Amino acid sequence: MNVLLAFVITMIVLLVVLIKCKVSPGVALFACAVLMALLCGMPLTDTLTTMTGGFGSIMTSIGLLILFGGIFGAMLGDSGGMEELAKGLLRTFGKKNDMLALNLAGFIVSIPVYFGSAYITFSPLVTSLQKLTKKKTSAYVAALFTGLLLTHCIVAPTPGPLAVAGQIGANVGWFIIYGIIVSLPASLLCGWQYANILNKKLTDADRKAGKAEAAEILNNDELIKADPNKPSAGLILALIALPIVLIIINSVCGVVLPADNFAAMFFAFVGNNNVALFIAMLVTGVVLHKYLVPSVSESVWKYIDKSSDSMGNILMVIGCGNCFGAVLQASGLGDALVDLLSRVNIPLVLLAFVLAMIIRAAVGSATVAMLTTVSIVGPTAVTLGLSPVIVGLAICAGTVGLTLPTDAAFWLPARYNDLSVSDAFTATTWSTTLAAVVAFAVILILNVFSGVLPGMF
Repeated sequence: MNVLLAFVITMIVLLVVLIKCKVSPGVALFACAVLMALLCGMPLTDTLTTMTGGFGSIMTSIGLLILFGGIFGAMLGDSGGMEELAKGLLRTFGKKNDMLALNLAGFIVSIPVYFGSAYITFSPLVTSLQKLTKKKTSAYVAALFTGLLLTHCIVAPTPGPLAVAGQIGANVGWFIIYGIIVSLPASLLCGWQYANILNKKLTDADRKAGKAEAAEILNNDELIKADPNKPSAGLILALIALPIVLIIINSVCGVVLPADNFAAMFFAFVGNNNVALFIAMLVTGVVLHKYLVPSVSESVWKYIDKSSDSMGNILMVIGCGNCFGAVLQASGLGDALVDLLSRVNIPLVLLAFVLAMIIRAAVGSATVAMLTTVSIVGPTAVTLGLSPVIVGLAICAGTVGLTLPTDAAFWLPARYNDLSVSDAFTATTWSTTLAAVVAFAVILILNVFSGVLPGMF
């Protein structure tokens, strides 16, 4: 069968089993990898070798990162530190800038912490803020949700961006730097400012009901008062920054210092992605020990063992996703796309962005969309000599947009903050889609200067 036709059929089957049949993503991806191979006429022995090789390669690239990073994020959340960080940002920026504080809190925290757990942890603060300030709940949700999702989808060391960077051959340190450059303007414009616009659209009844109370409680500091029984905001911020700083220093030293320089060799080790997150996990476990276990007599190592159990599902999805990706590459889909692109003249960067957004909207998983898209366009990008950073970020940015009911993330505000479906669309779908477009615009600007910017190739 023609490889493009086989791909279309396989993708339809994948979407149906994920959306209609509610099959586990890992199971669906593995089964569709087999289906794609059969439709393309790949020998069964080659299919098995290709799929196991795909699983092994992705585990080699980011398996330890997912494990260490997941435990690291669980420590920050279970200790109560993420909520304290949000309170600290509110104290720093002032309650009049609470939307900005929430947006930045989400933007920072979602770099090391998984989106779902971060949102669930912050959702009580959203509810409490709304009760005190009488501002619109959907506005708070938009500010927080957009900041969380942007760094979750674009900024490593979250698993999706790490997988994209690894598969497309981009330097992870530079991928982090440019990921922040791309996502921060989108977060501020489509999270903070969009939330302020939403809040201004209060009905007259809402405005009259809340005006008197809002004036009375504006000086109430109890909500954002630091909790002495939880780690401080400054400590949490430092712990989050630790692995990111080590990785970035490694990338910079690799550019400005000779390879045999002691500092370069030292930071090449401690700034390695796996080692940096391992160090961060250990340091966080020691520093936050008293917040993580019921008594000092218990060991933090038992906590780590318990937390590692929850990483299995994520490892399964990513591993099976790369089995599917490996089959797509072996099928010759990349060559077929090169031929198709030469006929219709669609820029590959734009194709990467749009394809990732469509797959994410249909499948409801940003990680699956990233893995699928990078498997399709990654080899083609290498063939055409495009910057792996630009193409990789375009893929990641595409997965930010079109947050629809197919995605479990869409339902978090409804479940934890009592938003209606209509308000959830306003707070999540529109804000994230606008954020994806803004991020892509920044990527296009970077692409113009990719020949002179460091770390692009």
